[in-house]
Amino acid sequence: MTRKTDQLIQRFGKELAQGVFAPASALPSEAELCLRFEASRNVMREVIKVLSTKRLIDAQPHRGLFVMPRGKWNYLDVDVLGWLLEKEPDPALIDSLVEVRSLIEPVISRWAAERATAVDLVEIEASYNAMAAYGGDLGRFQEADIAFHKAILMATHNVVIQQLSDAISALQRAIFDYTLLPDAQHMALSLQEHHNLFEAIRRQNAEAAEQFSRRMVLRTATRAIVPSPVDRKKQPEGAAV
Repeated sequence: MTRKTDQLIQRFGKELAQGVFAPASALPSEAELCLRFEASRNVMREVIKVLSTKRLIDAQPHRGLFVMPRGKWNYLDVDVLGWLLEKEPDPALIDSLVEVRSLIEPVISRWAAERATAVDLVEIEASYNAMAAYGGDLGRFQEADIAFHKAILMATHNVVIQQLSDAISALQRAIFDYTLLPDAQHMALSLQEHHNLFEAIRRQNAEAAEQFSRRMVLRTATRAIVPSPVDRKKQPEGAAV
Protein backbone atom coordinates (compact mmCIF):
# COMPACT_ATOMS: atom_id res chain seq x y z
CA MET A 1 0.00 0.00 0.00
CA THR A 2 1.45 3.37 -1.04
CA ARG A 3 1.76 6.47 1.11
CA LYS A 4 -0.83 8.22 -1.06
CA THR A 5 -3.25 5.36 -0.47
CA ASP A 6 -2.70 5.55 3.29
CA GLN A 7 -3.22 9.30 3.27
CA LEU A 8 -6.41 8.97 1.26
CA ILE A 9 -7.75 6.27 3.59
CA GLN A 10 -7.26 8.72 6.46
CA ARG A 11 -8.83 11.64 4.60
CA PHE A 12 -11.85 9.81 3.18
CA GLY A 13 -12.37 7.76 6.33
CA LYS A 14 -12.39 10.90 8.44
CA GLU A 15 -14.96 12.52 6.14
CA LEU A 16 -17.20 9.46 6.43
CA ALA A 17 -16.91 9.18 10.21
CA GLN A 18 -17.41 12.89 10.76
CA GLY A 19 -20.55 13.19 8.67
CA VAL A 20 -19.37 14.88 5.49
CA PHE A 21 -21.35 12.08 3.82
CA ALA A 22 -24.42 11.18 5.85
CA PRO A 23 -24.74 7.61 7.15
CA ALA A 24 -26.89 5.37 4.93
CA SER A 25 -26.62 7.84 2.04
CA ALA A 26 -25.36 7.19 -1.49
CA LEU A 27 -21.78 8.15 -2.24
CA PRO A 28 -20.52 9.71 -5.46
CA SER A 29 -19.48 7.25 -8.14
CA GLU A 30 -15.98 5.84 -8.24
CA ALA A 31 -15.09 8.17 -11.09
CA GLU A 32 -16.39 11.19 -9.17
CA LEU A 33 -14.43 10.17 -6.08
CA CYS A 34 -11.28 9.91 -8.20
CA LEU A 35 -11.80 13.51 -9.29
CA ARG A 36 -12.64 14.69 -5.77
CA PHE A 37 -9.54 13.16 -4.24
CA GLU A 38 -7.27 13.49 -7.29
CA ALA A 39 -6.56 9.77 -7.25
CA SER A 40 -6.29 7.02 -9.82
CA ARG A 41 -8.95 4.31 -10.08
CA ASN A 42 -6.55 1.71 -8.66
CA VAL A 43 -5.80 3.84 -5.61
CA MET A 44 -9.48 4.72 -5.12
CA ARG A 45 -10.50 1.07 -5.32
CA GLU A 46 -7.92 0.13 -2.68
CA VAL A 47 -9.20 2.93 -0.42
CA ILE A 48 -12.80 1.79 -0.84
CA LYS A 49 -11.77 -1.78 -0.09
CA VAL A 50 -10.06 -0.78 3.16
CA LEU A 51 -12.94 1.44 4.29
CA SER A 52 -15.35 -1.37 3.50
CA THR A 53 -13.44 -3.65 5.90
CA LYS A 54 -13.92 -0.96 8.54
CA ARG A 55 -17.63 -1.14 7.69
CA LEU A 56 -17.88 2.51 6.74
CA ILE A 57 -18.71 1.83 3.09
CA ASP A 58 -21.12 -0.62 1.51
CA ALA A 59 -19.64 -1.45 -1.89
CA GLN A 60 -21.63 -4.03 -3.84
CA PRO A 61 -21.44 -4.67 -7.59
CA HIS A 62 -24.09 -2.95 -9.70
CA ARG A 63 -25.48 -0.98 -6.73
CA GLY A 64 -23.01 1.84 -6.35
CA LEU A 65 -21.40 2.97 -3.13
CA PHE A 66 -23.22 3.78 0.10
CA VAL A 67 -22.21 4.97 3.55
CA MET A 68 -23.01 2.20 6.00
CA PRO A 69 -25.56 3.01 8.72
CA ARG A 70 -23.72 4.23 11.79
CA GLY A 71 -24.84 1.28 13.88
CA LYS A 72 -22.87 -1.05 11.59
CA TRP A 73 -19.54 0.77 11.78
CA ASN A 74 -16.60 -1.10 13.31
CA TYR A 75 -16.22 0.62 16.67
CA LEU A 76 -13.35 -1.69 17.60
CA ASP A 77 -11.22 -0.26 14.80
CA VAL A 78 -8.65 2.22 16.09
CA ASP A 79 -8.96 4.44 13.00
CA VAL A 80 -12.75 4.59 13.16
CA LEU A 81 -12.69 5.47 16.86
CA GLY A 82 -10.02 8.10 16.30
CA TRP A 83 -11.92 9.72 13.42
CA LEU A 84 -15.15 9.77 15.39
CA LEU A 85 -13.66 11.37 18.49
CA GLU A 86 -11.32 13.79 16.71
CA LYS A 87 -13.98 16.27 15.59
CA GLU A 88 -15.99 16.43 18.80
CA PRO A 89 -16.52 14.17 21.80
CA ASP A 90 -19.49 11.82 21.77
CA PRO A 91 -20.52 11.24 25.42
CA ALA A 92 -22.65 8.22 24.52
CA LEU A 93 -19.81 6.57 22.61
CA ILE A 94 -17.29 7.27 25.35
CA ASP A 95 -19.70 5.86 27.95
CA SER A 96 -20.09 2.74 25.81
CA LEU A 97 -16.33 2.29 25.56
CA VAL A 98 -15.92 2.62 29.33
CA GLU A 99 -18.75 0.14 29.90
CA VAL A 100 -17.05 -2.44 27.69
CA ARG A 101 -13.80 -2.00 29.62
CA SER A 102 -15.62 -2.44 32.93
CA LEU A 103 -17.17 -5.65 31.65
CA ILE A 104 -14.03 -7.40 30.45
CA GLU A 105 -10.94 -5.99 32.17
CA PRO A 106 -11.65 -7.17 35.74
CA VAL A 107 -12.15 -10.75 34.54
CA ILE A 108 -9.01 -10.56 32.42
CA SER A 109 -7.08 -9.43 35.51
CA ARG A 110 -8.47 -12.33 37.54
CA TRP A 111 -7.44 -14.84 34.91
CA ALA A 112 -3.98 -13.28 34.64
CA ALA A 113 -3.51 -13.67 38.41
CA GLU A 114 -4.43 -17.33 38.12
CA ARG A 115 -2.37 -18.11 35.01
CA ALA A 116 0.54 -15.68 34.57
CA THR A 117 3.96 -17.23 34.07
CA ALA A 118 7.28 -15.74 35.15
CA VAL A 119 7.75 -14.45 31.59
CA ASP A 120 4.33 -12.76 31.70
CA LEU A 121 5.21 -11.06 34.99
CA VAL A 122 8.41 -9.69 33.48
CA GLU A 123 6.40 -8.16 30.61
CA ILE A 124 3.81 -6.61 32.92
CA GLU A 125 6.46 -5.19 35.25
CA ALA A 126 8.49 -3.79 32.36
CA SER A 127 5.43 -1.92 31.08
CA TYR A 128 4.72 -0.57 34.55
CA ASN A 129 8.32 0.62 34.88
CA ALA A 130 8.01 2.36 31.50
CA MET A 131 4.88 4.16 32.74
CA ALA A 132 6.79 5.39 35.77
CA ALA A 133 9.72 6.50 33.62
CA TYR A 134 7.63 8.36 31.02
CA GLY A 135 5.40 10.35 33.36
CA GLY A 136 6.46 13.60 31.71
CA ASP A 137 5.78 12.40 28.16
CA LEU A 138 2.07 11.80 27.54
CA GLY A 139 2.54 9.93 24.29
CA ARG A 140 5.08 7.45 25.64
CA PHE A 141 3.18 7.14 28.92
CA GLN A 142 0.02 6.22 27.02
CA GLU A 143 1.79 3.56 24.98
CA ALA A 144 3.36 2.08 28.13
CA ASP A 145 -0.05 2.09 29.85
CA ILE A 146 -1.65 0.28 26.91
CA ALA A 147 1.27 -2.19 26.84
CA PHE A 148 0.70 -2.86 30.56
CA HIS A 149 -2.92 -3.84 30.00
CA LYS A 150 -2.04 -5.83 26.89
CA ALA A 151 0.58 -7.80 28.82
CA ILE A 152 -2.07 -8.64 31.42
CA LEU A 153 -4.43 -9.77 28.68
CA MET A 154 -1.77 -12.00 27.14
CA ALA A 155 -1.14 -13.51 30.58
CA THR A 156 -4.63 -15.05 30.52
CA HIS A 157 -3.35 -17.61 27.99
CA ASN A 158 -6.83 -17.67 26.50
CA VAL A 159 -6.35 -17.71 22.73
CA VAL A 160 -9.72 -16.10 22.03
CA ILE A 161 -9.15 -13.27 24.52
CA GLN A 162 -5.63 -12.81 23.17
CA GLN A 163 -7.06 -12.19 19.70
CA LEU A 164 -9.05 -9.29 21.17
CA SER A 165 -5.89 -7.52 22.31
CA ASP A 166 -5.77 -5.04 19.43
CA ALA A 167 -9.46 -4.21 19.82
CA ILE A 168 -9.11 -3.64 23.56
CA SER A 169 -6.01 -1.51 23.02
CA ALA A 170 -8.02 0.51 20.50
CA LEU A 171 -10.70 1.14 23.14
CA GLN A 172 -8.10 2.34 25.63
CA ARG A 173 -6.32 4.53 23.10
CA ALA A 174 -9.57 6.10 21.88
CA ILE A 175 -10.72 7.31 25.28
CA PHE A 176 -7.31 8.27 26.65
CA ASP A 177 -7.69 11.98 25.82
CA TYR A 178 -11.11 12.08 27.47
CA THR A 179 -10.28 10.33 30.75
CA LEU A 180 -6.94 11.79 31.73
CA LEU A 181 -6.50 14.11 34.70
CA PRO A 182 -3.28 16.01 33.93
CA ASP A 183 -1.85 16.73 37.34
CA ALA A 184 0.83 15.17 39.53
CA GLN A 185 -1.62 13.95 42.17
CA HIS A 186 -3.66 11.85 39.78
CA MET A 187 -0.56 10.65 37.97
CA ALA A 188 0.76 9.30 41.26
CA LEU A 189 -2.61 7.71 42.02
CA SER A 190 -2.69 6.04 38.61
CA LEU A 191 0.78 4.61 39.05
CA GLN A 192 -0.18 3.29 42.48
CA GLU A 193 -3.29 1.64 41.03
CA HIS A 194 -1.27 -0.05 38.32
CA HIS A 195 1.33 -1.15 40.87
CA ASN A 196 -1.39 -2.62 43.11
CA LEU A 197 -2.81 -4.55 40.17
CA PHE A 198 0.60 -5.88 39.19
CA GLU A 199 1.34 -6.97 42.76
CA ALA A 200 -2.00 -8.80 43.03
CA ILE A 201 -1.25 -10.66 39.79
CA ARG A 202 2.31 -11.42 40.89
CA ARG A 203 1.05 -12.85 44.19
CA GLN A 204 -1.63 -14.87 42.35
CA ASN A 205 -4.38 -13.12 44.31
CA ALA A 206 -7.17 -13.40 41.75
CA GLU A 207 -9.81 -11.73 43.91
CA ALA A 208 -7.63 -8.70 44.62
CA ALA A 209 -6.58 -8.42 40.98
CA GLU A 210 -10.21 -8.36 39.87
CA GLN A 211 -11.12 -5.75 42.47
CA PHE A 212 -8.15 -3.49 41.71
CA SER A 213 -8.95 -3.66 38.00
CA ARG A 214 -12.62 -2.88 38.60
CA ARG A 215 -11.77 0.13 40.76
CA MET A 216 -9.37 1.38 38.12
CA VAL A 217 -11.99 1.21 35.39
CA LEU A 218 -14.66 2.77 37.61
CA ARG A 219 -12.35 5.66 38.37
CA THR A 220 -11.82 6.02 34.63
CA ALA A 221 -15.61 6.22 34.25
CA THR A 222 -15.79 9.12 36.71
CA ARG A 223 -13.19 10.94 34.60
CA ALA A 224 -15.03 10.40 31.33
CA ILE A 225 -15.86 14.09 31.01
CA VAL A 226 -15.44 15.39 27.54
CA PRO A 227 -13.73 18.77 27.06
CA SER A 228 -12.09 18.97 23.68
CA PRO A 229 -8.65 17.43 23.17
CA VAL A 230 -7.37 20.93 22.32
CA ASP A 231 -8.48 22.24 25.72
CA ARG A 232 -6.88 19.27 27.45
CA LYS A 233 -3.55 19.84 25.71
CA LYS A 234 -3.42 23.29 27.27
CA GLN A 235 -3.31 21.72 30.72
CA PRO A 236 -0.17 20.48 32.53
CA GLU A 237 1.09 17.07 31.53
CA GLY A 238 0.12 13.87 33.29
CA ALA A 239 -2.31 11.09 32.54
CA ALA A 240 -3.90 7.81 33.44
CA VAL A 241 -5.85 5.14 31.65
